[in-house]
Amino acid sequence: MKKLIYCAAVVCAAMMLACGGNKPTTTVSKGDSSNFDSLSYAIGANIGLGITGEMPEMKFDWEALMDSAEETLLKAEADEAAHQEAIAVLQAFFSQERPNRLTEYIGEQMKIDSTKQPDFANFDVFNNDEERTNVSKAYGCDLGTNMRSSRLPLQTYWFKKAMLDAVNGEAAMTMEESQAHIQNYFMTVLPAQNAEASKAWLAEVEKENGVQKTESGLLYRINRKGDESLKPLATDIVNVDYEGTLRDGSVFDSSYQRGEPIEFSLSGVIKGWTEGLQLIGKGGEIILWIPADLAYGARGAGSIGPNEALRFKVELHDIKSGSQPESAE
Repeated sequence: MKKLIYCAAVVCAAMMLACGGNKPTTTVSKGDSSNFDSLSYAIGANIGLGITGEMPEMKFDWEALMDSAEETLLKAEADEAAHQEAIAVLQAFFSQERPNRLTEYIGEQMKIDSTKQPDFANFDVFNNDEERTNVSKAYGCDLGTNMRSSRLPLQTYWFKKAMLDAVNGEAAMTMEESQAHIQNYFMTVLPAQNAEASKAWLAEVEKENGVQKTESGLLYRINRKGDESLKPLATDIVNVDYEGTLRDGSVFDSSYQRGEPIEFSLSGVIKGWTEGLQLIGKGGEIILWIPADLAYGARGAGSIGPNEALRFKVELHDIKSGSQPESAE
């Protein structure tokens, strides 16, 4: 479903970068006034300035909105039922009530003076406080859910403060400054952090019993060799089941969850897969720990961040050759 929250382009890209895992490990904490968190403040200011700039007619109950967002962010487990209820409230309001009221307001303003643009800053789209509070809470829940799934290291104290500062015209960062700060985090800070953490993680994995290392740096453990007389070549087509996880245990992709194996050419996947699947035979099972340079590198992909090392469990069901199926990348 299309997100109903407003985010500036940089924040949207940041959130989409990390969304998709079905077991996101929460990196959210409450924080406090004693230790300023610039990233949380930049994100809060960016979203707050974006909402007030793009939707000035939305006179939210900001305290209710932010309390709902904070509650959602700090929950031990994601509450999908609550999120679905919030989405239903937002769909009804944003697809029906808001556009109808905006159209009516524009018509009234055009009758008064057709040469002027309607002044949305002085228009309140809500009919009453009960509606205002309900939509605000739903909006906060949706906002919190999407920010939660981004796996950003947020501190809710500074996130909330920045949003409220922005709404009150007191933000310590402009939209441009907040965007620059967020962009620096995703382009410079996060890749460096991921590279260091991935290196440390792989170093620990390498010490585990049964783990072997190839010249390329690929780590693997064969759980089941399979038929070693039937090993795939890099140009072959394989039929496999697999599960991919990040170093924190978050599952980002799984054929097991989809309920069916997948078929693709080994020449059309990441290098770690191409190399690793040639180490077992038909019917075999292998665990692969893939360094970022053999996976998605400094750019990442979808829910996989920049310089992320990955873990895959793979079962090789069948090997074919000749045709060219779709790439699994």
